[in-house]
Amino acid sequence: MERKLVTIVCADVAGYSRLIGLDEEGTIARLRDHLGALINPKIAKHAGRVVKTMGDGLLIEFGSPVEAVRCAVEVQVGIAAREATIPEDRRIRFRIGINLGDVVAEDGDVLGDGVNIAARLQILADIGGICLSRSARDQVRDRLPLEFEDMGQQSVRNIARPIQCYRACFDGIAPRPSKLHARRRWLITGLAATGLAGLAGVVWLSTGTDVVKGGKGPTTVAAPMPQSVTAEAQKEAARLSIVVLPFRNLSSEPDQDYFADGLTDDITTDLSRIAGSFVIARNTAVTFKQTSSDERTVANVLRVRYLLEGSVRRAGDQVRVNARLIDGSTGGQLWSERFEHDMRDIAAFQDEVTGRIVNALSLELVATEAHRAQLAHPNDPDTIDLTMRGWWLMRQPADHQRMLDARQLFERALQRAPQFVPGLLGLATTYADMVFLTWSEDRNTDLDRADAVLAQVFAVSPQNAVAFYIRAHIFFGRGQLQDAIDACETSLALDHNYASAYGFLAAMVRLDGHPERSVKLLQQAMLLSPRDPEMWTWLQYLGRAQSDLGQAEDAIANFRRAITINPAAPAYQWTLLSTAYARAKHPMEAKDAMDTFLRLSPHLMDGKSEEVVRAMHLQIQLALRGYYLGVIDGDIGRQTRKALAWFQRDQGIAASEQADDETVRRLGLSQPVSGR
Repeated sequence: MERKLVTIVCADVAGYSRLIGLDEEGTIARLRDHLGALINPKIAKHAGRVVKTMGDGLLIEFGSPVEAVRCAVEVQVGIAAREATIPEDRRIRFRIGINLGDVVAEDGDVLGDGVNIAARLQILADIGGICLSRSARDQVRDRLPLEFEDMGQQSVRNIARPIQCYRACFDGIAPRPSKLHARRRWLITGLAATGLAGLAGVVWLSTGTDVVKGGKGPTTVAAPMPQSVTAEAQKEAARLSIVVLPFRNLSSEPDQDYFADGLTDDITTDLSRIAGSFVIARNTAVTFKQTSSDERTVANVLRVRYLLEGSVRRAGDQVRVNARLIDGSTGGQLWSERFEHDMRDIAAFQDEVTGRIVNALSLELVATEAHRAQLAHPNDPDTIDLTMRGWWLMRQPADHQRMLDARQLFERALQRAPQFVPGLLGLATTYADMVFLTWSEDRNTDLDRADAVLAQVFAVSPQNAVAFYIRAHIFFGRGQLQDAIDACETSLALDHNYASAYGFLAAMVRLDGHPERSVKLLQQAMLLSPRDPEMWTWLQYLGRAQSDLGQAEDAIANFRRAITINPAAPAYQWTLLSTAYARAKHPMEAKDAMDTFLRLSPHLMDGKSEEVVRAMHLQIQLALRGYYLGVIDGDIGRQTRKALAWFQRDQGIAASEQADDETVRRLGLSQPVSGR
């Protein structure tokens, strides 16, 4: 074991999963080109060494901190220049963290706090920016034509003491970032100590004690957020207070006024159903239709934090709607989206626009409020602050540690207010999803805990859409498929824009033998929330339905997209890909996918009974032959029995749904299996 003092550079592509979702092949090709033509030559020029690559990231070692920073700046400037002709939402941009510290060198790798700090600095960096530790900054500040902006001390996960951080400002070399920090960086700063996220339905929070709305949506434009929120503004504007300003008709046809007014009414109505929220009534909002007041003035007069405004324009047979969310304290734009549709189905278009906007705002506003909470109460968060931070974590693609971190936040919130419904819903979700994502160490106990927490929710909020959505997961975890379907249908009856409920219902109706309906439900979920954090799960559900419909190649494509979007998801997604390859008559690819699953699950069979291990081998062999689209869990349940029957019919033996001697022999196994 060798110790040495080196400069560690950690670089990561910002929003890589989103970029892959937009253009998988183009993003991968451009990144590969940047590595070959720019990044690797720069590293070699400055005497660096690539320690390892991590999909969309790099870990690099330099002997000199000066050369490390020079290399980082040249890479950031070079990437910006090379991506200048690419549309803004598809550009590859890096975040880079740099630390000078002591590391352990072992078999070509570097380990220890010196590396961990660089990784945390990368998370804190602006998009296209560089974040340095104090140890690195002190070595370069008088040696390079750069300025370094003090970001203060940041507490981050798994590092005992706060890190003094600095932003490198590229004066004369590249545009200097604004001192109004990007909203994402501030949010990450506040949450870096707890990690990121997991799978969940979306919850709207307010100063009230209820939750009304579920669903997720696109976030396409990020704007700077203020560095402080004044006490006066906090008193005057309630959390999640909003006004929907009348949408403007920009068409030459006056008859489009009815469409613009209808959109305004529908969005206001849907937002107004949120218990405990503060939404300005349509009759008041309409008084600002012809005024020239700026957004901050309107927000101040109405005492709201947010404004939604938009426009409608007709061009031939097409109608275009633009919508944007405004921060009332700064006038800055937080989110925007554009919708286009054919005039011949204008009613359906109006429903689509309303649903997508409401879903988008549910995601955007909670993220923004979590950020505000961090600014207002960084060291002494209250119940609502803790709950909003927990739900923000649950909005990210599924990750085991992030879900545990969110649970801890909800538990802290409930210690302060035991009956706070948003906190109860969050806690119940963590228990139910741990089972659903196969991360639970005790399924029955976690399902019982989720059920007990939901009972408290229903006692005070019996018509809660999110609660019924979570109940569907509990029923599903207990094998009560029809009850799960009924609970999810109830959730959608209470909230017809709940994208997550459409997605989960799709998974269940497919198991109930209706893959065609499953596809339609997934199309609705993706229409309502096209950039949803749950997209990877929806793609899995879609792939399963397509497999059932004999569309094996389409299923393979969607399973691969799901893995690309969220490679940190449970490893069982590789078993789905293995089955799809087998159904498409690609046995070698099926075996490779199953080998990947087994490699990612080294302790899969540890501590299991001999009977359960035999059942797992049975499921693996069924998947390798294209018969089993499920989790390798040793449970001879509904899915495994269905796969057995299918295999037995194809083999010309009695479809008993049991792993009898003849079935086991034909699968290449040695002993009968009864399962658990």
